[in-house]
Amino acid sequence: MSIKFKQAILCVSAIFLTVFASLILPFLSYSEPTLINSLNSKSGYVDLSGCDLSQEHSISLAGEWEFYWNKHIVSDNDKISKPDLYIDTPSAWTLYEVDGHKLSNGGIASYRVDIENLNTAENLVVSVNNLAGACKVFIDGVCVFSNRGIPGSAHMNDYYTYTNPVTLDSSVHSIVVEVDCEYSGGLTSLPELSEYHYFRHSEMSAVAMRYVIIGMVFFFAVGVMLISIIRRNMGKNLWLLLLCIVFAMRMLISNEAYMVSHSLFFDLNFEIMISLVFVSTYIIKLCMLMYLNGKLDLRIRQETVAFISAIFLISAFVPYFLYERIYVATSYMWLQSSAYLVDAFMIFKLSGAVIKRTKSAVAFLVFYCISTCAIVIDNFYLNGFIAGKVSYVMPIACMCFIAMMVVLYIIDAVNDYKQAQKTAELEKELSELNATLMLSQIQPHFLYNALNTIKYMIKKDPKTAERAVVKFAGYLRANMDSLSQKEPIPFAKEIDHVRNYVEIEKLRFGDRLDVEYCIDADNFFIPPLTVQPIVENAIKHGINQKPEGGTIKIASYEMPKSFVVSVTDNGVGYDVNSLPNDGRSHVGITNIKKRLKTMLGASVSVKSVIGEGTSVTITIPKNWEK
Repeated sequence: MSIKFKQAILCVSAIFLTVFASLILPFLSYSEPTLINSLNSKSGYVDLSGCDLSQEHSISLAGEWEFYWNKHIVSDNDKISKPDLYIDTPSAWTLYEVDGHKLSNGGIASYRVDIENLNTAENLVVSVNNLAGACKVFIDGVCVFSNRGIPGSAHMNDYYTYTNPVTLDSSVHSIVVEVDCEYSGGLTSLPELSEYHYFRHSEMSAVAMRYVIIGMVFFFAVGVMLISIIRRNMGKNLWLLLLCIVFAMRMLISNEAYMVSHSLFFDLNFEIMISLVFVSTYIIKLCMLMYLNGKLDLRIRQETVAFISAIFLISAFVPYFLYERIYVATSYMWLQSSAYLVDAFMIFKLSGAVIKRTKSAVAFLVFYCISTCAIVIDNFYLNGFIAGKVSYVMPIACMCFIAMMVVLYIIDAVNDYKQAQKTAELEKELSELNATLMLSQIQPHFLYNALNTIKYMIKKDPKTAERAVVKFAGYLRANMDSLSQKEPIPFAKEIDHVRNYVEIEKLRFGDRLDVEYCIDADNFFIPPLTVQPIVENAIKHGINQKPEGGTIKIASYEMPKSFVVSVTDNGVGYDVNSLPNDGRSHVGITNIKKRLKTMLGASVSVKSVIGEGTSVTITIPKNWEK
């Protein structure tokens, strides 16, 4: 099964589960037996005799309500007007006509329904949450609820949320909702009949929860900012910080939170704030896309990002030229479709990262799907498609997503710090190894032999002696440079050092020493003083032990996943399982292995047969990371 096919299967499965989870709550909300059998009003009347409010605590009053256009029948003490029509609640009045004229957004109206047979000794209220416009709710002429009044109506010019509980008996009672909308289309949220104490508790709990989450998100943002400043990588986390800020702002201006935060935003009309909630969804999605693209290396091209940004910009601001479309529930959901398409695109990309086993990709995919589902549910709730309070779903889900991103970032920061400490320790250890290896190379006996050979050649062959001095100087320079060299060097440079050493040794050994070079690849790096000590071992412990001398072959070649260097001699060989106890250091072969492993993840294998010779092979992986 190909990677693309696996990615497609995972993507389709994730999208299906996300869509299913997003739609199941609205479906179940309108499939509850109590809501269908006894809470749907017909022609402005509902019989609540089958409901036990002490068990339900809150009842959503959906169904047909009497509709009075351009009137506030309680506030104006209008007792003689007849309803213009019956209207389904919740829905926008823009779907209806009065006297042959289709209604447009903005205006005032009254909704009325009669309830009967509700026996309770509890204090009750009727509330309308998340209504874009201003409203007042009356039970038998007593105002029991008011929210976010706006200028424009003489009866709604105070900015406050007001509840006044009343006690009902078993007779028929009239519930009237008066609305005043500047841009929206009336009662698009479900009125709810609740026990007063339950309403206040749930309302305050929802508000408190939102502000706790806002505080946590602010704490996360400050933590990321401080760590980014310390690590000096603020640029990589700007999108995460912006996501925290925009998410906190969305929390402040949506649902119940705006009852408390309205003064922070200069008491702006809640209808305007609803449009900002609409825009914030696109900014949140864009922040997620940009951060995840950098975090997981999703390889989303700049052209694609620019295209998505343009679509978001159009989707977010073009509706303001057709302002009323934002406040029609079905239109609002359709306008959000561009964000949902980008969600599908991101799920596809994240699925690819999961298939490739990218670190933390599974967690990001799961939480991205959950947050997407939560935002869709919140949009349904804002537009009256869900009965019952589910305003907690989006804040908790998105906060968990942000918390996960922040926790993973902190874990990465801690791991990077530990790795930096480990690297510093390794660098110190490598410096010590380099010094040890260099000192083991420049032994007095080698200096003595080399200088004596040069002295002898000065009388016999001055030109050869001159070349020997140059080679000897190059050899010493390379050994001294290795003390300060912390990084691998080009293989060609190491081979030059080997050639300098070999030329000096050949002056001593003459025809007894033959060295062959088969360098088929040199476009890679290797720690300094790696090959030369191995060649020295081959000469001192292999070739020098045979009276007739021998041959050393130095080779390098490229494999699909690695580079290979080998040094082979036909000397006396030895038992690799028991190094000879002859008092010699064997030129730090253990140090060479450790440096190769630490710096490049390379391995060293030694094969030797007594009487036939020794072969040392270095394998350097191409794509090794510390």
